Amino acid sequence: MKGSALLLFLVLVCPPQRVAGGGLDAWQAEKPPRLRIAASPYPNFLLEILPTGVDFGEHVYRVKIDSLGMGPSSETPRGHFYTRRGGFLDLAHIRRAIDMAGYVHYHVRDCLTRGGTHFSFENIDRTTYHTDLSYPAFWDGLDAATKTRLIDEIAIRVAEEAAIDFSNWREILTWYDFHNLPGMPERGSAFSYEDLPSHAVGAAVAVRALRLRGVPFDEAVTRELDRELEELEVVPAETYARAMALVADRWWGKKTCLKRHLDTGLDDGFINPWLVHGLEVGRPPVAKGYPAPRGLEGRLMGHDCRGMVVFSCEPRPGRNEVKEAVLPGGSRTVIPTRDYPLILERIAGQIRRELGPHALEPYP
Repeated sequence: MKGSALLLFLVLVCPPQRVAGGGLDAWQAEKPPRLRIAASPYPNFLLEILPTGVDFGEHVYRVKIDSLGMGPSSETPRGHFYTRRGGFLDLAHIRRAIDMAGYVHYHVRDCLTRGGTHFSFENIDRTTYHTDLSYPAFWDGLDAATKTRLIDEIAIRVAEEAAIDFSNWREILTWYDFHNLPGMPERGSAFSYEDLPSHAVGAAVAVRALRLRGVPFDEAVTRELDRELEELEVVPAETYARAMALVADRWWGKKTCLKRHLDTGLDDGFINPWLVHGLEVGRPPVAKGYPAPRGLEGRLMGHDCRGMVVFSCEPRPGRNEVKEAVLPGGSRTVIPTRDYPLILERIAGQIRRELGPHALEPYP
């Protein structure tokens, strides 16, 4: 291959990463978050238990060879594991939340930089995710340096919010019996005990990665994910099996979850994972709670930025009863900040009626 042809090949197949700041580069951000195959946390053909000492590899937002959103990489893309401080976790859910944060961060920052007011994207859950932006009166009077710093902070904060809200949206749809593949219902694992904690881990990792200046996104995520999992203390596979056995017929049964984790931080401001009692001898570990995203609450650099960025979800599932169950009356979209509290309260009541009065508690 001649020099000019080789250079063109390298540019197309191995596009350069942006290293001036944190976040995705333009090539990565052309595509919304790719397919991540998760699994229910009870025995099934998709459940993969990660072995002791697994190498999680380098996080990959977008593969170089784009075939159905998948391709060769060194990344360990999926699997379940147990951590001493974070309980059960699902790697696919963690990576999906990270990807969501990265994508939203790039496009919010791009919109704010050029004065854009809207962007949207679609995902495998048959939802169009909308982001609407508005500009307060003080915006045009900001000097360039202040505006740039404010844009960076806004983009990171709302990226964290999107990682949680958009990831939890899939759980809401699934509870109301949405599923992608005919004949493969997923309601039995909606709001399962590892879902929301995994979203919280992903959001926390993404925020730290986005704040690493001069480090490409995938590299920053790899570094921060390894750091987070080291703090949470991943246990050997045999300890995972023992944890599953201790909660068999308590947290999970045949093809379903008997307990559902619905802690989004609305009560105390923290998303708290569930730990298995009696797993180890000695003093029990302390669970790591994750602060629920505050979005643009409070003042940023002395400015009131509340309401500048608003997310909404427009469901388009094939079954009308799913849309009717999640949409507020007369609306075609769900706004998480406005509608989630009522939706989640309704789901909590349904869970207790179907699964028992203590179905939202790990131990009654």
